[in-house]
Amino acid sequence: MATDKSEPRVGVIASVGILSIVTLLATRTALVSYFDHMVRAEEATKVGGAKPEALLSLRADEASRLAAGSMPIDKAMQQLTTMGRLSASPSIVPSASRDVAPLAGWSMMPGEVPPAMTAPPPVAPAADAGAPDAAPAAGGKAAPGKPAAPNRPATPGKKKAP
Repeated sequence: MATDKSEPRVGVIASVGILSIVTLLATRTALVSYFDHMVRAEEATKVGGAKPEALLSLRADEASRLAAGSMPIDKAMQQLTTMGRLSASPSIVPSASRDVAPLAGWSMMPGEVPPAMTAPPPVAPAADAGAPDAAPAAGGKAAPGKPAAPNRPATPGKKKAP
């Protein structure tokens, strides 16, 4: 019986395997892309092409009611822009609320408002260090209306050398 004693062609086997895998992946990608394209096109024709009849009839009804009536909406908007709210009914004029119900919860709050929730007191603007009136006058006294600069050492715990 005859047997083949030659070495297997590993390079050919590997290249055929890799070529088969690449071909399968490319075919799968192409088919998935084609299917996705077809599904989107079909949805666009079925869903996107349908007119919302109920919405269109509702909008037409609202437009006809706004145009009809004692004063059409266009005329009412024009009158509001020219005259303002001078002749507005007291029921629609803006006013401050007299409702104290929202304050009821605050009366149940124990203690004071936390300091993180309150605004800090306003800080007076600092005087310009280079301004001539900020320097002490002759004799070591500060100018009238200006506080004298404190005579403190540069670092705490250490005194200046005389």
